Amino acid sequence: MRCANKELAEDLVQEACMKAYKSYLEKDDIENPKSWLFRILINTHIDYTRKKQLETIDVENFEFVDKKNPMSSVESNYFFNDLNEALKQLEPEQREVVYLSDVNEYSYKEIAGLLAIPTGTVMSRLHRGRQALRKVLTQKGYAKEGSRSGERK
Repeated sequence: MRCANKELAEDLVQEACMKAYKSYLEKDDIENPKSWLFRILINTHIDYTRKKQLETIDVENFEFVDKKNPMSSVESNYFFNDLNEALKQLEPEQREVVYLSDVNEYSYKEIAGLLAIPTGTVMSRLHRGRQALRKVLTQKGYAKEGSRSGERK
């Protein structure tokens, strides 16, 4: 892991030191202070990177594409177009959680941390968002469970 920006690195080290100090006040004994402090620094950098990625993702205008098969079939292209249209119909909060969970594969806990909301809220937004997507895609003629994804009835 590398930070190419000297000022940013200094800020992250300062933040990590503050976290370490607060944590140290709460702990009785630290077995390996060097690895403990290093882990805090790594986690601080990871948190910053995730927040920065979240800020640069425009969930209003993202589009799904079939990355596994660049020469995807016409049917697959129709599905991804329909999926993008269905996503645009979701509430922004639901779309954000669906994107973070199903595209970026963040866990509920990670999403809760990134968005500063309770894990239960993440779960309910994700559930409602997926239900809404399922409803819209079913109305467009896509098969429900038991069929291959993207297959029309």
